[in-house]
Amino acid sequence: MSGPETAAVAVRVERAPIVALGCALLERAGAPPTAARTVMEHLADASAMNLHSHGLMRISQYLAEIASGGIDPTAVPEVRVVNPTRLAVEARRGFGQVVGMALVDAALPVARTLGMAVATGRGLGHTGRVGAYPEAIARAGLIGIAACSGPPSGHWVAPFGGREGHISTNPLAFSWPVAGGDPVVADFSTAATAEGVVRSLRNRGLPAPDGMLRDHDGRPTTDPGTLYAVPKGAIQPLGGPLGYRGTALALLVEVLTTLLAGESIDDPTRAGTDMTVIAIDPSDGFPDLADRLSAFIRSTAPIDPTQPVLMPGDRERAAAVAATSLLVDPPTWAFLTDAAGAAGLPLPAAVPA
Repeated sequence: MSGPETAAVAVRVERAPIVALGCALLERAGAPPTAARTVMEHLADASAMNLHSHGLMRISQYLAEIASGGIDPTAVPEVRVVNPTRLAVEARRGFGQVVGMALVDAALPVARTLGMAVATGRGLGHTGRVGAYPEAIARAGLIGIAACSGPPSGHWVAPFGGREGHISTNPLAFSWPVAGGDPVVADFSTAATAEGVVRSLRNRGLPAPDGMLRDHDGRPTTDPGTLYAVPKGAIQPLGGPLGYRGTALALLVEVLTTLLAGESIDDPTRAGTDMTVIAIDPSDGFPDLADRLSAFIRSTAPIDPTQPVLMPGDRERAAAVAATSLLVDPPTWAFLTDAAGAAGLPLPAAVPA
């Protein structure tokens, strides 16, 4: 990935041409067109939602991991039935987005037949926005849950009271259908933030909020670069002073993902991400009850009259609807400029952000 010093300003670009460029670069690296499209639409969706940590900045990472062998762009996931409601999926180092949707596709028919399904994937590439997978389940009319862990190389998070990263950021996401509307979608790291948020802040030259990071000696810092220093700093667990709760949630994710996949958190040879998807078929009246739940929560009197109470996912959905272009941070734009030039591909028109 190009360093932060290689480009001065962030830019905004239209969605279609940046997706086309990303697809072309991934296909040149060996990805089938359908896989490249799945990955790029996922990244563009995240950027449109202002979730830049899981958006277009990941293009350079995926291309580098293909070149190093960390991702096999042609991998086809293998689904194995463990028991009637439990599925195991070998990712074979495939794109996380492709394998994530394979987990969803495997779980849905089982849950519709038996009421519930648990699908565990092992050895995925970076999954992107984890909320996309339970949201896909909810759009099919079921309740969806997804959790994701990472290999030892992604142990960015210090357990409560510690100063070394021994846990991944371990996101947890869930979604449920609502009568006559978009699903509710919650998606959050069990750490103070996702590593990609820190990377995005670094790339854009912005400080990290207080309480997010500590340096290698355990001192609080707002410098995102501290996380990537040698020796590296650490992200704090969710909850700050109450971070023992975030640590407990992170360990739940490890149990649901790493351990269910038959792997060990401290295995230095472990590569790739583990993810578990759960689908639950609710009662026929569930969407109407969920609609009433949303209406009741949104009817709460707000502290600030100009800031109404929202349901999870409202803010991101509003950003996506309003997005007329996508933000690309300086290092990512510098990378894409160089990559497009080297490949003889057209660079999308851009304006300073």
